[in-house]
Amino acid sequence: MSTIRFSIPAIPVAQPRQRHAMIGGHVRNYTPTKHPVNAFKAATQIAASEAYKGPPLTGPLIVALTFVMPRPKSKNWKSREMPRYPHDGKPDRDNLMKSFQDALNGLLWADDSQIFDGPVRKLVAGGNEQPHVEVEVTHSMTQD
Repeated sequence: MSTIRFSIPAIPVAQPRQRHAMIGGHVRNYTPTKHPVNAFKAATQIAASEAYKGPPLTGPLIVALTFVMPRPKSKNWKSREMPRYPHDGKPDRDNLMKSFQDALNGLLWADDSQIFDGPVRKLVAGGNEQPHVEVEVTHSMTQD
């Protein structure tokens, strides 16, 4: 077993619903080029490529994710502790995972369908902590 750990220094962004357009009589699905998810995916790819230099992993993977969301201004205090706490609002955990996983297809793993297990948490940043994503990918075994 081998483990790859890295952090993505960016505000986590959920995968949006696909937009649709008719082009040449065919429906085309797309994500607008200026959507913030594109910058998040680019930051994810940069962080992963700095942490892992090899070919895309094959076989089953365990991926543990901690999405650290921005702290609301109403929860910033000068004289009280500001620990992390669970984030129970939007964006949905599933859509955060989707944008992360899609960004690394063909880069860190051959396909995100290889991910079979792993905890996923959404937390609000503590104190002066910046939003980011903590990642741990465990290549559990090789397939022949």
